[in-house]
Amino acid sequence: MKINSLRELFQIELWYAYDCEQKLVDKGLPTMIENCSSPALRRALENHLQETRGHVSKLEQIFTSTGIRADTKSNAILKEILSAAEDSIDHTDVSPIRDAALIINGNQVEHYEIALYGSLAALGRQLGLQNEVKTLEAILEEEKAADAKLTQIAESGVNTSAARESRAASA
Repeated sequence: MKINSLRELFQIELWYAYDCEQKLVDKGLPTMIENCSSPALRRALENHLQETRGHVSKLEQIFTSTGIRADTKSNAILKEILSAAEDSIDHTDVSPIRDAALIINGNQVEHYEIALYGSLAALGRQLGLQNEVKTLEAILEEEKAADAKLTQIAESGVNTSAARESRAASA
């Protein structure tokens, strides 16, 4: 599909966001939740799963208010990030090391979403979509908070436990 206007670009990026959130709700976050051992990480991922379900609903509201057909467009970036998370699970035992890897994978998803929602908000401002921009900015803030929470969990215990486990394994 050749993009001929800013609105078409907005539409495609909105489809990417919708695809991303649906994949995270359907498989990405539940898989991470099932495969982590840290109670703090599990709680953070469970909370973000609830937020992500809300993101799906908010995007559906944007589709309705803009008259854009609710659809998805698969994105190679998210596909690669989710594949990396699957690799983390496949190549580590349930342990703080796996938790550290899952946090990295989660941060990667959040950084992608931060870029996506920041860009969508900027496009929306140019298109005069004031109400939609407020919604996109609200989602953006939740993604930033999720990213910060994952980093805090890593720095406040998971990475230390992973390092301790690594030292014990090599002793």
